Amino acid sequence: QQLKQRLRPEEVEREFGLDKGTLSYMRECSRDEGKLRGPMFLKDELIVLYQRKSVVKWIKQTMFQPAETDKTDETLKSQKHQSN
Repeated sequence: QQLKQRLRPEEVEREFGLDKGTLSYMRECSRDEGKLRGPMFLKDELIVLYQRKSVVKWIKQTMFQPAETDKTDETLKSQKHQSN
């Protein structure tokens, strides 16, 4: 039941340490790119809510994934080839 609870950005910041400014930026990127950045959220006019379960899931996924880089697949292949 607690995982279904909806949290405002300030509550996400307090409970999980995710800065509410960063959450706002990720929502903007999601809108601009058409791809979800950050935890799933609900927005109705000025109200933004995060389901606790979505925040926990997003944190688990991002903690154990390699960071995105500017390197393309071609660059990575080239570097791998040079090191062999």
